[in-house]
Amino acid sequence: MLQPLPSVTFVTCTYNSEQLIKGALDSIARQDYPKSKIKVLVIDGFSTDKTLLIVRRFPFTSVFRIKTDGPEIATALGYQKANSDYIVNFPSDNVILDKQWLKRMVAPLEKNKKIVASETFRYAYVRKDSMMNRYYSLFGVNDIVAYYLDKRDRATYFENSWCLKAPATDCGDYYLAKFNESTLPTVGANGFVIRKKYAHMIAKKPALFFHMDTCLDLVKQGYNSFAFVKTDIWHRTAEDVLSFMRKRKRYILILYFKKLKVRRYHIFDYKRDMLKLMIFIFFACTFIEPTYQAVRGFLKKPDHAWFLHPIVSFLTVINYAYTLLIYILYERRSEI
Repeated sequence: MLQPLPSVTFVTCTYNSEQLIKGALDSIARQDYPKSKIKVLVIDGFSTDKTLLIVRRFPFTSVFRIKTDGPEIATALGYQKANSDYIVNFPSDNVILDKQWLKRMVAPLEKNKKIVASETFRYAYVRKDSMMNRYYSLFGVNDIVAYYLDKRDRATYFENSWCLKAPATDCGDYYLAKFNESTLPTVGANGFVIRKKYAHMIAKKPALFFHMDTCLDLVKQGYNSFAFVKTDIWHRTAEDVLSFMRKRKRYILILYFKKLKVRRYHIFDYKRDMLKLMIFIFFACTFIEPTYQAVRGFLKKPDHAWFLHPIVSFLTVINYAYTLLIYILYERRSEI
């Protein structure tokens, strides 16, 4: 006798997201999954556009309007309110392409009760997408620094098997990885499916919630088994290079530098990553290695988006250096 499918709540944070939210919710509605088992909690930061008009067209949604200082705290509040068997961190710029996606994502968790959460092995490559989004999906990152520091959580399109830092077991439909503090990648968002008990555990203090940090908190407590399902999720993170660089600058400045005292997960660790960072800066400023990676990717999956890599790598160095300078000047002004 088949076991009934578990209940699932998607937590989606919005603020003036009218350009994206319909695609996200449509993709949930298309899932081959009992509609009675699906809920979407929309945590809205008092949008002034048509976001909520669009959201309320979908019968499985509930809206909570809460003013926060960003999507991380809003996600924690959504986790607190969710009461399904599993909870999905599902930003408004996510789209599911596979109708069997939800069944595939919960299957490892149902089979193995020691698995904390599941995440997709790749970002979806969508030919009609913007060149910038195609580039990030091809490289499996939203921040190319994570790729060079070996902290990324998705595979590139020139890799066909397990490629992350920690060892993993191939379980057929998914890889089972066990992480420690030094091997944990940047997991926790964009279709991240987590058991309710762990979601409630990490959301107790919303001001300390950052998706990577709270996963590190779980790993430190011994909850270190994660499934990487051999499927993907479309992440519409940016339309062009400059808008994405502005987005990353805001993220690094507001959610990292200004909250440095409460962050636990660091993409750059002074003790472990200094050499890798210096190598990345050298590669980015000389263009040779990024060009090689672009050619390597193009030969595997032809798309001119690969050739954004030398440009994005160089601009990332400039952007992060500039953001660090702004932060240092801000801190000095605060001390005066």
